[in-house]
Amino acid sequence: MVSLDELPPYRRAQLLWRWAHQGVAFVEDLVRDAEKRPCRLPTPPPGPPGRTLAVPGDDGRFHLERAGRMLCGEAAAAGAWSHRQHCAWIEREHGPQEWTGGRQDDTEAALASVVTEWPVRATGPGVDPGTVDRSERCLGGRYALLHLWPPRPARTASIRRLRAALVDALGADCHLCGLYPGAMVDHDHQSGQVRGLLCALCNRVLEECPHLTGCPRADYLLAPPAAGLNLLYPASQQWRPKEATRRRVIEQLGFDPFEGLRPAP
Repeated sequence: MVSLDELPPYRRAQLLWRWAHQGVAFVEDLVRDAEKRPCRLPTPPPGPPGRTLAVPGDDGRFHLERAGRMLCGEAAAAGAWSHRQHCAWIEREHGPQEWTGGRQDDTEAALASVVTEWPVRATGPGVDPGTVDRSERCLGGRYALLHLWPPRPARTASIRRLRAALVDALGADCHLCGLYPGAMVDHDHQSGQVRGLLCALCNRVLEECPHLTGCPRADYLLAPPAAGLNLLYPASQQWRPKEATRRRVIEQLGFDPFEGLRPAP
């Protein structure tokens, strides 16, 4: 049975940082009981196998389609696919404002939402989803479906070059689950070594893996697919926590989990 101290130092620090609000004892139990809770990869996207295309709809948006099925639609009737989308916004004194997710800190603003439903009929042939602007993409359907759309181009040329090198060498789909387009250039935050290209789903939970080995995420971390490419993530692009967040974590744990390790997460 693996203990927290047996994990590599940086992985140990990442887990303590992630679960600081639960305390050290919680993280120790998480690692000790990891064999009972194996990590799961994302579920396969809906619909039959085949090439995914973006088809224009009579609602003015493009919709993902595969083998004749509109993936963002729930059911077909009379040649149309029923759609359902949850829309949220923030009511402020000066009027409504788009809500893009995350924590709502403004206690004077009220969060409002509505569920909309509408039928959609395809109005033309399918095109490459990567050619469709984000503002024209349908946001209906399951949450995971959103990650079937190709990612937006990276903001910096250095990350665009890294992504291109990973796609050329290892393919455009996630190098961990292989189910969704790779969206994030993943790297070791201590060494800067690029590990692979991950979809947004895998990238969000990779560092939460409590296993030393024996699960897909742990195996990825032990033997990164891109290790042989010797690519380095630019230090200037690495994320740094806000000082207030760092102080809060230290207060919750009673110590800095990254003390002696560089750089900070």
